Amino acid sequence: MKKTVLAIMCVAALALCACGNQGGKKAKDDGKVDAEKVAEKMIQKAFEGEKYSKEAAEYYFLKNEGIKFADLAPEYALNETSKYTYYGDEHDALANFKIQDGDTYTKEQHIENVRRIYAVTKKAADNGINVYGFEDKSIKDEAMAEKDLEQMIQDNNGTKIFGIEIYIGSYGWSFLKNGELHRCEISLLEKDDVKLGYSVKMYKGLQKSMDETLKEAEKALEDPEVQKQLEKALKDAAK
Repeated sequence: MKKTVLAIMCVAALALCACGNQGGKKAKDDGKVDAEKVAEKMIQKAFEGEKYSKEAAEYYFLKNEGIKFADLAPEYALNETSKYTYYGDEHDALANFKIQDGDTYTKEQHIENVRRIYAVTKKAADNGINVYGFEDKSIKDEAMAEKDLEQMIQDNNGTKIFGIEIYIGSYGWSFLKNGELHRCEISLLEKDDVKLGYSVKMYKGLQKSMDETLKEAEKALEDPEVQKQLEKALKDAAK
């Protein structure tokens, strides 16, 4: 039933676009509306699929951050056997790009993927830069300052202890999207010291410092109405 209603909505939207956008900015050069794109946008708004799926990750990377899944994916063949390979919801999106059994993934490849995705989020950002974010800095001016790629790579380059390299392979930064800070985190997938690929997670990050957030929370707790609600919630929990 929902699919039928959605189809009718798509047809109606296409009809309206065809009548109202002739020669307008949303019309093609020949005056015709790209029906496929309009229908696709309508359908995407009604995503109700499995959250642990490639479709969910594709949808929410695009919806939440305006970033195409294909721009985050590597060139190598993927191992997608785990149920938890992908995830997506209104709050965050995750993709684990794991190599197939028998293939190899190196530190050099990992850093190259970090460089590539850094460029992707930089392009998607409102102001064309990647910043530290409040996850890294507590002062606003510092949090909104550009996070240098080369310095981040150097800071996360790892070290050697008794000839054994210790390399975590985790990188993170923020970027402005539609006036809000979003967070990008890239992690090295590894098991038994064998590198297996990388994961990309994006979500809406902290919009204020933790100090500011805590101060606002303390102020809210002083509100009599909030205190009543908390008291009621505690009583209900004790039943």
